[in-house]
Amino acid sequence: MSESETNLVTRLEVEALEAARFRNHRMSMFTMVSNDYRVYGYDSTCLDCGMDVRVNPHPAPNQIDIGGEAVALNCGDSFTQGN
Repeated sequence: MSESETNLVTRLEVEALEAARFRNHRMSMFTMVSNDYRVYGYDSTCLDCGMDVRVNPHPAPNQIDIGGEAVALNCGDSFTQGN
């Protein structure tokens, strides 16, 4: 990964963690989501409620670079449990 790519991923991860902390989540370290051909993004999961956030350094035109329940819902909201 190039230095500019690393900087982009780091910036997105910091923004994602700040958004998740605003909603009272305690997030895990980011892990790479990939297959043999490409990297899809980097995921982090709330240690308390299990909601996640994904950063995508190269989203398609119809995608976003930061998304997931942890940046949209407060920790402990019951959306993920189907209520």
